[in-house]
This record gives sequence, structure tokens and C-alpha cells, in this order.
Amino acid sequence: MDVTIKKNILDLNYQKCLVIISTTVVILFTYIIGIMIAFLSGAIKTNSVNITYLILFTFLVMSPCLYFFINSFKKLRSIPKEIEALN
Repeated sequence: MDVTIKKNILDLNYQKCLVIISTTVVILFTYIIGIMIAFLSGAIKTNSVNITYLILFTFLVMSPCLYFFINSFKKLRSIPKEIEALN
């Protein structure tokens, strides 16, 4: 495969990782701000059942987001090295 094509493919992968990282950051900050507003406005009652459901739902939201963020960040750091190796 031509070097230019390989560089373009790596550039597309780089852009994909950037999109994943920015999307996960937006999702996490929106979720955290929403939870803070819900607590401050009193929409979430502080009994043990509601807090348990909130913690479970928070785990379900944050686990995949953090997984995708960390994996994309690792790939993001390795792609420039691969592009330099092609030169």
C-alpha cells in the first residue's frame, strides 16, 4: 500500500479517536452537571433506595464512557508515532 494512503488512513483513525474523546467528555460533563442540578433542586431524594439506583445508573453511564475515553486516548498517542515511522 502506498505511504500516502497509509498516512491518510492513520489520519482518519486519529480524527475518529478525537471524536470519541470529545463525545465522551461532553457526555460525562453533561451527566455530572445534570446530577448536581438535580441534587440542588431537590429532584433526587436522598433516601438509600434512590441513591442506590443513582450509583448503579452512574456506574452504567460512566464505565463505557471511561473505557472508550482511555482506549481512544491510547490510540491517539500511538498514531503520530506510526505516521513518523512511515516517513
